[in-house]
Amino acid sequence: MDAMTTATTPTPAAPRGLRLFNALVGVTTLGIFLQAITAGEFVSQKDRGGWIAAHDVIANVTIVVAVVTAVIGLVLVRATDRILAWSSLVLAVLLLLQLMTGHLITDAKADGWIGVHVPLAFVVIALAVWLAVRGAMVRRRA
Repeated sequence: MDAMTTATTPTPAAPRGLRLFNALVGVTTLGIFLQAITAGEFVSQKDRGGWIAAHDVIANVTIVVAVVTAVIGLVLVRATDRILAWSSLVLAVLLLLQLMTGHLITDAKADGWIGVHVPLAFVVIALAVWLAVRGAMVRRRA
């Protein structure tokens, strides 16, 4: 009786928290992909101010969603999968670094930061996709 009770008792708040977490990871990942699209639109263009503004707005929204995702991850998902939860915090921090280097490039005209900003974007994309895949795998197990 003990083994059956343990096997069928779900972790409190895990399924609901995991579902919300995965949805927020999806929104964050969409924002990151929109960042890549808008970046591609303004690179080497003469009239690029609108694309840079869109890139900045999308970055700000994506960071807010990523921070909310990290909080949900650490509060509700950590008991189910610690690596998934802490990795969401890493993604939020990396996105903040992206924002800082982006503003150094556009506001301070410090183009040398492009060599950090662009490779970091690839790391951010990879981590976002990894979070989405791992989140789906963890949800299937739960």
